[in-house]
Amino acid sequence: MMESPLQGRPAFHAGRAATLCAALRNPSARRVLVAFFLFNTQEYGIWVAVVIYAYAQGGATTAGIVLIAQLVPAMFFAPLASVLGDRMRRGRALMLGYATQAIAAAALAVALAWAPPLFACLAAIISTSLITLTRPVHNAILPELADTPDELTAANAASGAMEAVGNLAGPLVVSVVIGPGGAGMAVGVMAALTALAALLAVRLPLHDRPQAESLTHTRIVTDAMEGARELRQERGATLLLLIGGSQFLLIGMLDVFYVMLAIDVLHAGESAAGVLASGFGAGGLLGAGVAVALVARPRLAPPMAGGLAACGVMLAALSGATSVTVTFVLLAICGAGRSFFDVAARMLLQRSVRDEVLARVFGLQEALVMAGLAVGAIVAPVLVATLDEGPAMLASGILFVGIAVVAARSLRAVDERAFVPGPELNVLRQVPFLRLLPRHALERLSWHAVPSPLRPAQW
Repeated sequence: MMESPLQGRPAFHAGRAATLCAALRNPSARRVLVAFFLFNTQEYGIWVAVVIYAYAQGGATTAGIVLIAQLVPAMFFAPLASVLGDRMRRGRALMLGYATQAIAAAALAVALAWAPPLFACLAAIISTSLITLTRPVHNAILPELADTPDELTAANAASGAMEAVGNLAGPLVVSVVIGPGGAGMAVGVMAALTALAALLAVRLPLHDRPQAESLTHTRIVTDAMEGARELRQERGATLLLLIGGSQFLLIGMLDVFYVMLAIDVLHAGESAAGVLASGFGAGGLLGAGVAVALVARPRLAPPMAGGLAACGVMLAALSGATSVTVTFVLLAICGAGRSFFDVAARMLLQRSVRDEVLARVFGLQEALVMAGLAVGAIVAPVLVATLDEGPAMLASGILFVGIAVVAARSLRAVDERAFVPGPELNVLRQVPFLRLLPRHALERLSWHAVPSPLRPAQW
């Protein structure tokens, strides 16, 4: 008796390493991922350079104020900017985002080098707001680049790796350049990297997106609200956004802790702040590599909760660190947990939201990113002033462990409701005329497929 094509293990479960290689063989995917690496390098590099510049102007309080001044406008700009990712070709939206960021970063470099601090702060606000153009579009592009669900998992893991390498490279480059050249030169190097990312995103062969009739300011606001309406209909996605945003509360606190640890606790100087930040990035690279284990895994809630809990434990352990080496290792483990958590959270959100509004939902997530970073930048100095350095980090770590424990059950419920493509998708892809459909449409069609076993005579 002939075996039904729905029986057995499909080809896309053949091996995690093979799936990752298949995803990276796609030229468009490689260009998008390299551009994303350059984007993250400049994002984290500029962030560290501005924090060091602000800290030199007036200490931890000034650094926190400057960080908040950058993040609040970006928080409101992100949902509006994400409309471009659903209303034009996503490749073009990605390229325009990188190009505008390169121009803004160049202006910031000039301001940091020669302008008064107030003008430098204004330039940093503009640069940070434009940063929000990229991540929602990048996250929404990934499903268009993958041919199978496992390749999408591999692309998400590779994106996590690119973010982690950028998180490592950006602060390291800044720590090398900022000493002899100052913050302005460091940011100038980052601007050049962003311009290269824009070139990589030119003419990406992707599907056309439905476009608005006219992108007036009223239409942009209306379209941005569609992402909020999607969240009201799919409450699990709202929970994912909130829990996913907690990682950026962590990062916002660490942005202050890096400089505090380097200068006030370890007495290692300004350049050590970049080294400590790169430790978090190095761990993120390890976590993204481990996230390849999520290929072919139908349930993602346990990795999410475990990754966030690991972050909290390591943050608490920083309260007892006494050397740069130990601090670097603890931050690396914290970065690994955060990266693993981030990949799992991104994948679960992609499974839970319609493709038509995916960029706008990720735009709302980007707003939460900025809000989390801002709150973290506020909370960290307050905790340090109230509790002192060590107890402040201990209390922060306990907070994130608590979030992971409390959210675990709700995450499992969302995970069970999320759409996970099964072997039906592999069968539909073998039908010639169905191959013309975009991947997200084929996935939704597979959701409604009903297996019908046939005898050999009926084939």
